[in-house]
Amino acid sequence: MTRITPDALYRLLPAVHRLRDAAEGEPLRQLIAVLAREGAVIEESIEQLFDNLFIETCAPWAVPYIGGTLGYRALHPVAGLAVGNRAEVAHLIGYRRGKGTAAVLEQLARDVTGWPARAVEYVQLVATCQHMNHVRPDHHASPDLHDPLPLERLGGGFDRAARSVDVRSIQQGAGRKSTGGRHNLPNVGLHLWRLAVMSHTNVPATRVGPRRFLFDPLGAPRQLVNRPEPEDSIRTLAQPVNLPGPITRRALHGDVALYYPRAFEIFVDGVPVPPGQIAACDLSNDGPGWNHSPHVDPAGPDVRVDPELGRIAFREANPGAVRVTWHDAFPGRIGGGEYNRAADLVTAPGQVVVRVSDPAADLDAALAALAGGGILELAANEVFDAPTLMAAEAGAEVILRAADGVRPILRAAQPMVLTGGAESRLTLDGLCVEGDRVEVLPNAEGAMPGEVTLRHVTLIPGLGFTPAGAPSSPEAVSLSVAAGGTELRVDRAITGRLELDGTVNATLRDSIVDAAAADPGDSPEAWAIGGPGGAPGGALTILGSTVIGRILARALPLVSDSLLHARAAGEPPVRALRRQEGCLRFSYVPPGSITPRRYRCQPQLAIDQAIEAREIETGGPLPAAERALIEARITRWLVPVFTALGASHPAQAQLHALAPREIAQGASDESEMGAWHHLFQPQREANLRLRLEEFLRFGLEAGLFFET
Repeated sequence: MTRITPDALYRLLPAVHRLRDAAEGEPLRQLIAVLAREGAVIEESIEQLFDNLFIETCAPWAVPYIGGTLGYRALHPVAGLAVGNRAEVAHLIGYRRGKGTAAVLEQLARDVTGWPARAVEYVQLVATCQHMNHVRPDHHASPDLHDPLPLERLGGGFDRAARSVDVRSIQQGAGRKSTGGRHNLPNVGLHLWRLAVMSHTNVPATRVGPRRFLFDPLGAPRQLVNRPEPEDSIRTLAQPVNLPGPITRRALHGDVALYYPRAFEIFVDGVPVPPGQIAACDLSNDGPGWNHSPHVDPAGPDVRVDPELGRIAFREANPGAVRVTWHDAFPGRIGGGEYNRAADLVTAPGQVVVRVSDPAADLDAALAALAGGGILELAANEVFDAPTLMAAEAGAEVILRAADGVRPILRAAQPMVLTGGAESRLTLDGLCVEGDRVEVLPNAEGAMPGEVTLRHVTLIPGLGFTPAGAPSSPEAVSLSVAAGGTELRVDRAITGRLELDGTVNATLRDSIVDAAAADPGDSPEAWAIGGPGGAPGGALTILGSTVIGRILARALPLVSDSLLHARAAGEPPVRALRRQEGCLRFSYVPPGSITPRRYRCQPQLAIDQAIEAREIETGGPLPAAERALIEARITRWLVPVFTALGASHPAQAQLHALAPREIAQGASDESEMGAWHHLFQPQREANLRLRLEEFLRFGLEAGLFFET
């Protein structure tokens, strides 16, 4: 805090001058106020120069200069990485002192990639004969079948079972091709958890019947994950409690206090359930009910939890108002969530802001009062009745948004209508909408809003979830725009099917559009974006997004760094009526699509390169039959491979570790194509491999293994 203030400087003047200045209207005080303002700037600059001497407090521009004094080598910049290279420089001397040790390699992986990591020295897990000079009583050639928890961890970062020597290189099994060997004397494995932890704080549990509740307010089955506990020292190895791994039934049964109430907590009528009343249980389906309900077992705790399905069973049929705090995992910060959105929550000077926390509040009335312009902010993790109408007067801006740090849910019993006068702007920000679609319609005068923005919004694909996690209304429209004159902007959002009038201009950025078929594997064959009644949709600009399903558009002005995952038997999976305008670049465009010109799009790029290489080899043009054979061979393997497609899965639209490198590193900046392009995961992996070359001891070999 600055010590140079106008009052402090003014008090330094002799009293006679202050009295004379007061008699003349204090012109001297006004002059000193100007001097104090400039002095405060100089003082702050001097303090920052002092702060720049230390890595913990220096400005970002000073980090590489401090690193330069230690011989730090800069890596590929990764936008959005929380700690950047500051943590690397801060720990650099510690890295060198512990070079090659598992603890240092583990910390190095965390600092470079931003992913939680676990280092495993596989030399300790090679099955060997016992030596009398080094007896290891817990080192067995065959696993102990009496303890089920270690058996559950086989193949992961906490697998302690010994194996015979695998002479294949561990680097063949690293990263995107898990085919190499692990158990050998020089091998070190770095197991990485890529999915981020997403919190759900004090949210209402979903009641599905007497005694039975779900953690998820949306009614989907959810895998609970651990909220990582920070490690005490750089010299310690990560344990399960330090990593965002899934909580299994066996792990919770082994130690309830390890996870409750830190990773999840249950409240009944506002009172936390004591840990002694919590037990792990398999609550999977048993006919119309669930297994092992407490009311049929008089012994044991009153509350049973299935962390793998996100289910809760009480002994009492009506325990009261149940609320829960829990955590799950997701690849990144798109869609509605409690993550930090402060940079996007800009309030203009003089803009009216109305905050609502009561789930029984009338949002229709609140929005009607703001039709001339303003912000309605939902400030609680509650389930609200969705407004039926959100209208703006001509030239006005109306925003319906979530406060930072909360994820309100709008439950729509009928379509939620957005309308407005000419040049009006409507924005939905940070919300989750289920139950019915969002419709953009003309107002009573026939005018359409000038701009509609969906930012950090989830419009549940399929409008909702069944108890099994499938879409409740497969292939249903999530958002429709009925007429032209509206600019639609979808930014870091998740939506279902889009139905756009042919005159609409839409821009998708860092988003997922999921056609949400009943079976996620069939979603690419359903319509994701089009117009009403099978007509073509508007002009689509798609940037760094994943579209799961078929597309029929008037035009595609620009498609870049995106995944268009679609299939259609005998028809173009992606079709633009106007092929003479627009460009598709560094994207996956399914074979058979009819689009404007393409630049370095897969699989066409790989096909062209293979044909060119073959023509150079043969010394002439290839016959049509051989060209068709090459094309069929490449299109068979060069396709997107996802960890999961369903909207209820924690790894929604995440590229699998076995996805072709042409897609996983095929974007314009060599990041992955699709909605998770902005995470720059290939660059993080490449940076870690470069650092391992520097900090591995001679003779050691490291491999990377993705746990999530």
